[in-house]
This record gives sequence, C-alpha cells and structure tokens, in this order.
Amino acid sequence: MSKTYLIWVKGLAGFLLLMVTSSFQGKLEVINSSSNYLVHDKEDGKRLVTLQSDEFIAYSAKFHRQLKYDDGHDTISPKILSHALRGYLFLKHTEELASDQYLTIIDFTLFCNKKRLWVIDMETKKVVFNELVAHGAQTGEEYAKSFSNKYGSNKSSLGFYTTGGTYFGSNNLSLKLNGLEAKFNTNAFARGIVIHGASYVNEDLVKRKERIGRSYGCPAVSQKINTRLVNTIKGGNCLFIYSPIVEYLQNSDIMNANLYITVDELGI
Repeated sequence: MSKTYLIWVKGLAGFLLLMVTSSFQGKLEVINSSSNYLVHDKEDGKRLVTLQSDEFIAYSAKFHRQLKYDDGHDTISPKILSHALRGYLFLKHTEELASDQYLTIIDFTLFCNKKRLWVIDMETKKVVFNELVAHGAQTGEEYAKSFSNKYGSNKSSLGFYTTGGTYFGSNNLSLKLNGLEAKFNTNAFARGIVIHGASYVNEDLVKRKERIGRSYGCPAVSQKINTRLVNTIKGGNCLFIYSPIVEYLQNSDIMNANLYITVDELGI
C-alpha cells in the first residue's frame, strides 16, 4: 500500500469524523480541513474552533499575560493554566458549572511549601487568592507523587471538580467537592474530600523551613484564609487539581475534550 494512499485514507477519515461531529453542533462549513478544524457556522457566519486548536493556545497565552497578581503572589505556570482553561470552558459549555466566575487551580508539581493554589476571577482576570495547600499523607512527602480515587487511600485525587455547599464539621467550615472524572476523583464526595482549614498549613512553618503538614486527601488550606476562600468559590465553581501523571493526561475525558466554540468568545 503506497504512502500517498495511506495519507489520502487518513485525510478522508479525519474529514468524515469532522462531518459526523458537526452534525451534532449545527450546520457547519469546513473552511480549513487542518487538524484545527476551523469552520464556519452557516447560520450565523461565526468562526468556530476546537479546544485543541491553535486559536485556543493563543487565547490561553493571552489570558496568562493578562492575569493580575497582588504583591507576594507567585505566577502560575502557563501550561497548567492552559489545561485548566480547556476544562473550564468545556464544563462551562456543557453546563456543568452553576457558577463560572471563579477558576481554582492547584498545581501539585510544586514543593509543598510553595503557594500551590490559585483562585482566578474569570471576569476581571485577577488572582484573588494564592495560598499554601496540603496534599494527602500517602500522596508524598515534600512533593505530591501518588494519587488515588479509592476509599481509605489517604491520597489526593487529580482532575476537575465543581465546588459544592458548605458545612461545619470537625475542621469547622468546610467546602464539599464534587469530582467529575471517572477513575480519578468521582469518589471525592463520598470520601469526604473537602477544602477546610488546618493548623498544619501556615506561613510560620514555611518561615521556619519546616514542611507543612499533610491531610487525609483533602486540599487543606490555612485556617487564616479558609473562611474567605470557601465563601468565595463555593456554589458550583470549577476547581482543577493537576499533576503530570501520564495515566491522567492520557485518559482524562475533560482534559482531552474537544468542543466547538466561537473565536469571538475567546476574544483573540
């Protein structure tokens, strides 16, 4: 079988896949049959792109440049922000979010004594929180390395969540989390994985160069900021916990989601 024929077959398969997918998203007209699948909506003439497109990458880079930080805030990784934005937009368009105002990102690639949690106001592009956050006791020592969705694992769980309601428990005010990713975090609610304040998460430990404590799997924060943080992001906002675990990167349906959105909506 010739190389030219194989290329032709792959191209035809990609085109047919695009046409089948398009049938579920309105009457679309292909204007560029590249892997980015840039198309027009025949009804309103708007340009549509996928969440894997070059246009999305440009949007993510621009969003990163526009972020506003207070003094003392650390800068979020542009790569991790891009992953978070892709999931956020997917969940927004699939109506999984009761509120789309805040995007919370936890970067578990970082040393535990770094401020690994960011909360972004998506309307103003302002980072309203950048805080310390604990990982699970069995997830690692200084670095988070092992994750689980299993009961009793005492490990953190990766992926996308929506924030739920609040309650007062043994850790005082706590925020329920709803895991959205099968195999990765869907047991979070039943496991009691919540955001709560903890005495073992505080700046004094960091200043003394002592490792902050670890939780039973909860993304615990300092008691000092817990109430303000919880009351800001509660009620159906998006939360994303990241680590470059190959199994997650390759098998997360949300991380790898493709969805048509308008170029105008990206604001590029």
